[in-house]
Amino acid sequence: MFSLLLSFIFAGCATAALPGLRYRNANFSGTATFNDYSSQSGTVCGPMKGVNGTYGAAAGDISPDISGGLCFSNINMGNCQNEAPVAGYEAPACPTSNCGLCYQVTNLGGFGGSGIGGNGSSVIVQIIDSCPSVSAWNYCKSEVPANERCGNPNMNSLDIDQSAYAALTGVDFDWGVPNLNIGISPVHCP
Repeated sequence: MFSLLLSFIFAGCATAALPGLRYRNANFSGTATFNDYSSQSGTVCGPMKGVNGTYGAAAGDISPDISGGLCFSNINMGNCQNEAPVAGYEAPACPTSNCGLCYQVTNLGGFGGSGIGGNGSSVIVQIIDSCPSVSAWNYCKSEVPANERCGNPNMNSLDIDQSAYAALTGVDFDWGVPNLNIGISPVHCP
């Protein structure tokens, strides 16, 4: 009887621990795009870069595994002038629930099969912003596939500070270099 009671207690503890264990050891896939956070006027979380040797990143608000929650706005193509927002456009309000979280990001190759070096290289990113699918900065880019502008609800998206590109690929960032397919693993921040 006592061993049956212990089995029941341990089974309950193991079941209660599974969600945390599953998340801590989780590995997700996704797409990395790159941005110059030093040129922006602010981020959802406040700091303009990651701390303690991390790189700043924004998590896509509709990413299935890494989103901090949906940003609040509507898609209005009237806010677009060519591929950018009209002057005076105000970005949507976004939750801050995942601010400060860290992920190990691993280069799995160039997006769409583009050739790029550094396959297997990793960096640690810290969430400093959100990449809202409902932002004109994203949805106005109609020539860019949804997977590469935080617009696909089936794809995890990280918009990473461009200073991380060289560490991931061995090539300095420049406009026109390919975005990356990435592996994403939650980690403790350094």
